[in-house]
Amino acid sequence: MSTLTKVFTVLLVVFSIAFTVMTVSIVAQTTNWKHTAERYQEHAQIADTNLRNLIAANAAELATLNETIRSHVAKVGDLETKLQDKGKELSELRSELNRSASEKSSAEAINRGLLAQLDSSEKARSEYRQQRDDLERSNIRLETQNIELNDRVNELTARVAVMQEQKRQFEQQINILRAENQKLTGGGRAASRAPSLEEATSVSVGAVTAATPVAATPIRGTVVDVSGEIVTISVGAADGVQKDMVFVVHRGDHYLGDLKINIVDPNQAAGRPSGAVFRPRPGDQVTDAAGLATPRG
Repeated sequence: MSTLTKVFTVLLVVFSIAFTVMTVSIVAQTTNWKHTAERYQEHAQIADTNLRNLIAANAAELATLNETIRSHVAKVGDLETKLQDKGKELSELRSELNRSASEKSSAEAINRGLLAQLDSSEKARSEYRQQRDDLERSNIRLETQNIELNDRVNELTARVAVMQEQKRQFEQQINILRAENQKLTGGGRAASRAPSLEEATSVSVGAVTAATPVAATPIRGTVVDVSGEIVTISVGAADGVQKDMVFVVHRGDHYLGDLKINIVDPNQAAGRPSGAVFRPRPGDQVTDAAGLATPRG
């Protein structure tokens, strides 16, 4: 029941009581007023009972409404507290949002800086690639030049070897001329050797003496043993080998080096290689320097 209905009911009851009183007063002036008064009194009691019941019901309902209002007020307080909490949370969220926006701005700035560095790195990388390509081309050019230089060095080395061989041959010829000069200046055959002396003088060797011992006849042999730096040959003192004599070591027509004799036995001699081009081995031929000028038999 609504409040308006209750008020309307109360007014209706009040008006009923007033109407009853007025009716009683009017009927009292008429006939049979006692019976009418009794009847209206009953109605008045009934109305009063109804009014009391209505008032009690309204009081109970009002108490219920007050309790409901108090619970609603408590809920409103709770809601206000929650609202304040939500307001604080909203304020924190806004602060966090502002902080996130600031961090986003910083991140974007850092991102732009990184992009700029990346562009610089890409440019540096391109320059590095260009430099690397240039270096590779330079390396290829240098390798080509190195190959050409190696070829030139090999060619010059071969020419040096040839020139050394020519030098050795010239030295052998000088030794031969020295030996002939020694024979010509030896004694009783000086007059018969005069034409040869003149020929020797014409090649500007004059009266020089032999630097190493020279055998009277060519001495040829073979290498019989190689032990470290000591090379042993198959000819000795019985064949005319002397200490400090120089032998030419060759393998067929290939010159291997010189051998200077240090130890002489009757049938063998040994010495150390000098000016060796290749390491000698057993079976290689040896010929004394003077013997190279004599044709092989």
